[in-house]
Amino acid sequence: MSSRSAKQIVAMFFLTMFTMFAALPQRIALAIGDQYGASEDDIQISVDYRWAGGSVGGYYPIRIGLQNRGPSRELEISFQPLSGTRLPVVSRRISIDQNASARLTLLIPLVGDGNYGNLSVSHDGRELKKLQNTFSLPDVDYENARPALLAISKTPVPMQPLEDAITSLSNAGHTLSSYGYGSRTTQDNQTIEPFRLPESWLAYSSVDLVSVSLDVLEELPETQRSAMLDWVRTGGTLLVYSVGEPVHRSRKLTQLTETDAQSAAINWQAAESKLRTAIREVQLDENGNLKELTAEVVEAGNVNFTWPADESPFEIRALGHGRLIGFVDNPFTGTLQDWGWLLKSFPFRVLWQTRRLGVAGRMDNAEFLEFLIAGIRSVPVLAFLVFISLFTFVIGPLNYFVLARKKKLNYLVITIPAIAIVTSLCLFGYSVLSHGFSVKSRVRSLTMIDQGNRKAVTTTRLALYAGTTPSTGLSFSPATAVIPIRASGEVFESARTDWTDTQWLRSGWLRSRTRTQFLTTSVRPERGRLTVGTATGTELPVTNGLEWAIESLIVSDQNGQLWFASDLAAGSGRPLQPISDSDRQTFCKLVDRSAPANPEELEHEDDIQSLSTAAFFPYRGIRYTEDFQVSQGQMERTIAALRENVERHQPLSPNTYFAIVKDAPSIEFGTEVDVVDGWHLVIGNY
Repeated sequence: MSSRSAKQIVAMFFLTMFTMFAALPQRIALAIGDQYGASEDDIQISVDYRWAGGSVGGYYPIRIGLQNRGPSRELEISFQPLSGTRLPVVSRRISIDQNASARLTLLIPLVGDGNYGNLSVSHDGRELKKLQNTFSLPDVDYENARPALLAISKTPVPMQPLEDAITSLSNAGHTLSSYGYGSRTTQDNQTIEPFRLPESWLAYSSVDLVSVSLDVLEELPETQRSAMLDWVRTGGTLLVYSVGEPVHRSRKLTQLTETDAQSAAINWQAAESKLRTAIREVQLDENGNLKELTAEVVEAGNVNFTWPADESPFEIRALGHGRLIGFVDNPFTGTLQDWGWLLKSFPFRVLWQTRRLGVAGRMDNAEFLEFLIAGIRSVPVLAFLVFISLFTFVIGPLNYFVLARKKKLNYLVITIPAIAIVTSLCLFGYSVLSHGFSVKSRVRSLTMIDQGNRKAVTTTRLALYAGTTPSTGLSFSPATAVIPIRASGEVFESARTDWTDTQWLRSGWLRSRTRTQFLTTSVRPERGRLTVGTATGTELPVTNGLEWAIESLIVSDQNGQLWFASDLAAGSGRPLQPISDSDRQTFCKLVDRSAPANPEELEHEDDIQSLSTAAFFPYRGIRYTEDFQVSQGQMERTIAALRENVERHQPLSPNTYFAIVKDAPSIEFGTEVDVVDGWHLVIGNY
């Protein structure tokens, strides 16, 4: 190679590297993705994997369009993680007729710390090479630094002022110091056109806030709009803007968001002008670390606000676990200070997925050991070490010594395998007697019922222990989010998921004789209801139209007065009595039953550590993440708040009931299980 050619190659290399670095954004962003198209063998494919979120968990949606110009055929679409990438293999089969088109969303469970994979299409076991593509999914954000913002719009939406307001408020009070490990993300947002939105709420499970104009929301097909609203019910925040009139008066908004049949106690809350105060702006450097703060906060009159102060530019109301935010006009003309006004109007930190759920699917959890199944302990390491030592002594020196004295050493070829077989049978028998072959379960659930819209959202903490791994794996509804809860130090290894007919967790999700936990969230139709009559002064007639027997019931009527009853069978009815102090104590004791806690036998910190994966793999104990705790999720926070309000005689929301039920309220376990311990709370509005 000539020196001139070598110089040209070197020059091209440095030019390419310069171009790549020059094209890098000034701020570190998490939202990623692209779209592409390809064709082969009369099959055309278009793929869109632009999205926001996913840095801590959830399902990442890959939206796919197919067109078949050839004969009818069955295709298999598969996402394969690259070698060394800890993500599950995800697949789905689809039949497509000749000259037909099809749309689908392949949901990738983000449960490992990898982010590279290959999307492929196969027919009769033959991969169509030209249709495959390799791309990256969101990487892990160990600090859980940003909420994910998704704008649904036909044109780009300027979200930087909102991002800056989140940065400023979430860092309020911090000193000027670097965060240390790695770079800190400063934004996570994406604008998506409305024509190819997912039809499953699980696709939004990685997102924290979605914004859409009222006109675009109205144009969406019902399936796509319902998916968005179901996601709100699970805890998401939906911002609807350009309503064009006071939000609480908009019949169109009411109908499109299914809020007209909610409890009368749930109303739109207008923007509070007293919260329209200046916030201190936080500036970050190119790595996302705190750089400097502005001067002391100035008076609101000298700060750049654009939203009107003399009227209510936005209103907020609850919908299930989540909330709706309605804007009269387009809020994206607002400044950092305007968005600060909105964020101060509700507990904005619940935007973070981990604050809503208490878990991060891609990282471990500090409270895993607080939800063990009674009677299921860790492997008795010390006992096994003693047993193996005895086995080694018996099969070796003792066996040889006995046969040598009897001058029958040739019998070693018989006694050695015989002793090994007997030992194996003993170990197997001990295991069977201890845990059997079935799947044991402990379950704790919270169900929110919207009787007006006949919808129910159930959040479940599910502990499983399989004596033998079910041959068919685990199977859940496509409307159920399944998020693993991992013990400290444990990492995701590998698994397979098939979405063809249902959410089939084929392998790797439940291993034999391994403590396994999930947090599941499901949205489903619910026709059952509690029918509440009119109070007569000393009695409140109630009929249990739910399919579950109620162990303990509190009803808050339209005036906020509390009524109580116990043991109300499904389909039965009777009058409730005003709640007494004794009733309050009874209810609180039932709330405390089966509450998560470290087992009594773990009296010392060393005992707890011995059950942790990190005890056997010490290098996995090195943490660069914050501790995620199930108790900080919306399920446990709701239960704790209810107990406190009942015990301290605090008011409960009017037109609401709280029932501890005896049976599992339509909970999915993924397989046949033996429930060792079950506890279920149902909250509904009427």
